[in-house]
Amino acid sequence: MNAPHLRLPVIAALFFLGLGASPATQAHAQSTSFLVLDIRDDGPMPVRWDLSVHDLVWSVFIDADYDGLATLQEIEDARASIINAALAQVSVERGGVACALRVDDLALTHRAGQDYLSLRMIADCPRTGRLAIGGPLFMTGDVSQRVLISAHRGKETLAGAVSAAATTWNEPVQVSAWASFARFIGEGVWHVLIGYDHIAFVLLLLLPSVLRPVNGRWEGAAGIGQVTRDIVMIVTAFTIAHSTTLALAVTGTMILPIQPIEVAIAASIAVAGLLNLMPRWSGWRLPLAFGFGFVHGFGFANAMSELDTSGGALFPLLAGFNIGVELAQLGIVAVVLPFIYLARRRRWYAGGVLPMGSCALGAAGVVWLIQRL
Repeated sequence: MNAPHLRLPVIAALFFLGLGASPATQAHAQSTSFLVLDIRDDGPMPVRWDLSVHDLVWSVFIDADYDGLATLQEIEDARASIINAALAQVSVERGGVACALRVDDLALTHRAGQDYLSLRMIADCPRTGRLAIGGPLFMTGDVSQRVLISAHRGKETLAGAVSAAATTWNEPVQVSAWASFARFIGEGVWHVLIGYDHIAFVLLLLLPSVLRPVNGRWEGAAGIGQVTRDIVMIVTAFTIAHSTTLALAVTGTMILPIQPIEVAIAASIAVAGLLNLMPRWSGWRLPLAFGFGFVHGFGFANAMSELDTSGGALFPLLAGFNIGVELAQLGIVAVVLPFIYLARRRRWYAGGVLPMGSCALGAAGVVWLIQRL
């Protein structure tokens, strides 16, 4: 009688094992590059563009010995190709007139636990006025790609982002904390929506929220009051935890290596999937959400930790990003909850959907864990 319910999770788990092997599921290995500008009233203007070597090799042949690593010598050998490709990908305008760009130097650097190529460029602008940064910027239309911009204008620090959807950054007349706040709300939402591992963890917390353990089995919750209390407690614990570590990491108060964080995020998914299969252990869901929330906060911080800004300029960015993350999470809850609430008393939910979804997402977490070790 229970055989169909046992087969479904196994089939789903095998499916997600295949899906998890795809590079697309590396949720926190986004394609992010960084542009740092020193805006001056006159004379040549320094521009530094830090590009992920992993992304650059898709456009420029660098790895001559095919060992999966880009050495300084290989970069020097490909210097001309790299410079030509980079100059064709970025445009700088000032006062509505194009600036002449030249590469002054290039070197290997390290950002966010990855190898980056730092191109130090000079922009010769025939006019003064407001800047505009654009161009393909090695973005292929993939929504996961971003160019984070930090511009220094005297004592002011301007921050922005360029994406496949918003392909140009225009220098504002004056620094606007509100504009930065609003812009990074969108960045926070985007970061969650492309974060497959974060979405998987949130779903695993949601799936049993409409059920209650009775004699070692899952049964449908009595009503919306029970479900609401459960979700509020879980989401609040998770939010407090990841908001805390996001703030600590972005402000530089606490810095942890990226790889262990990514491994722990994958492990959180595997553990949450296993926990959902054991109703007697349901009391661990709240500590799980709180404990692993700290880990996910460090994962969120990777998107912002490399912004060259601090102090008062950082606060609206951090606040906006965090609110964006919360809005995206609430959006996931709002979409999923009505369906699982209506299905909670159906036998196929507790006996099929919950174990199937938990096995599938948990299996994906195991694959991500292996890939990130």
